[in-house]
Amino acid sequence: MIRRERAVLSQGLLNMCNTGGKLSRIGTEPCALARKVKIMTNRSTRLKVTRLNHGRPLIAADPHRWDNGFTLNPTAVRLTRSPRNDELIRGILGDVDLDHPKLRDGVIAVFYRGIPKNIPGRPSLRSSVGLAVFTSEFELLRRFAYPVVVPSDDPMSFDYNGVEDQRVTRIGDTFYMVYCGFNPNLPVHHNIHICMAISTDLIHWTKLGPVHGSVNDYPNKDAVLLPEPIDGMYVMLHRPMVGHQSNFNIAIAVSQSPLGPWQDLGTIMRALPDPRYAISWLGAGSAPIPLGNNRYLADYHIGNYLSTGERDYSAGYAILNFNNFDPAKPESVVESRCEHVLEPETPYEVCSPWPHERNLNCVFPAGSCELNGHIIMLYGGADAYVLGACFERNELLSYLEANAVRPQPDGVAVDIPSRS
Repeated sequence: MIRRERAVLSQGLLNMCNTGGKLSRIGTEPCALARKVKIMTNRSTRLKVTRLNHGRPLIAADPHRWDNGFTLNPTAVRLTRSPRNDELIRGILGDVDLDHPKLRDGVIAVFYRGIPKNIPGRPSLRSSVGLAVFTSEFELLRRFAYPVVVPSDDPMSFDYNGVEDQRVTRIGDTFYMVYCGFNPNLPVHHNIHICMAISTDLIHWTKLGPVHGSVNDYPNKDAVLLPEPIDGMYVMLHRPMVGHQSNFNIAIAVSQSPLGPWQDLGTIMRALPDPRYAISWLGAGSAPIPLGNNRYLADYHIGNYLSTGERDYSAGYAILNFNNFDPAKPESVVESRCEHVLEPETPYEVCSPWPHERNLNCVFPAGSCELNGHIIMLYGGADAYVLGACFERNELLSYLEANAVRPQPDGVAVDIPSRS
């Protein structure tokens, strides 16, 4: 059973502003990683999970801002302190005192999908990308008053109805935003594209349109780039929408340039049977985190339909090992995986306020970073809020090593029983 714990939405968001060269705090009690008030143990994996900000939203819709409908599906870029990153931090925060103790570990830039209430003459539930900047302890420093990437005003453009579910990856000094461009005015087989925008300062973005290559030969979304080339080739994870929804799985594509063209090599991960659900499917999550020696930690979402028509989304983790990668057998890259490391349980994860036909309980990972021995997962809760969770890095990796679901040579995955 899903726990529906009582919680009260924060009456104000933590805000940090520059005042006379010093940072001052306005709002509610800060959510510091060092002040973990509640640690929950996941019922499926027994991994300890700490929800950030007491389980309350890091970002929620604000009736006085452009994103007054919903805020969801965040991606994250961590900027540690360095001469180049200090320039970026000043660019997004202004004339701030970088010697302030709260900025000692740099900042985390969070890009989220923001949806305003209905705007006359525009499609409903039309998404843009907002930007908020946090300290390393997730105290809010700045929430931009305007979106940084917006849909086209051309009714026949690739993203007229929305810039959706963005993921941002830094490669060198360029930031690559890969997002889903959606326009229901286009033919059904060509109205959902993997699109790209680039930036060098995180604020000003140049949209490049749908990416080139075979990944856009069919409807496609949930794409994300790896942060570095593998054997001279850049890598994209994506989720083709071909056939029945139960066939929607994580695929891999490669290119000689981050700008493409991108060649789809096929599926690397399929949904595992789950007796709780009628059908299940997968989609890629955050930009994978390097572990060294061509290995990466990748989160992903598991979507599920219940027999009632209701939906659940939960989060899983996999280790991708490119030392084992065979382009003729792309699933060989998956070294291990475990499902349902985070499931919808809290009031901000269950019973979505979004106008879906049936109820939605949702944990949708799209952003992550490594921080002081922890893995931070940022995710959309109930299609309406930006939330965060914290895993102890060594415990998570040990679990993946010892107890994960591993692919077999015949392509069938088996569940390795827990040793504990």
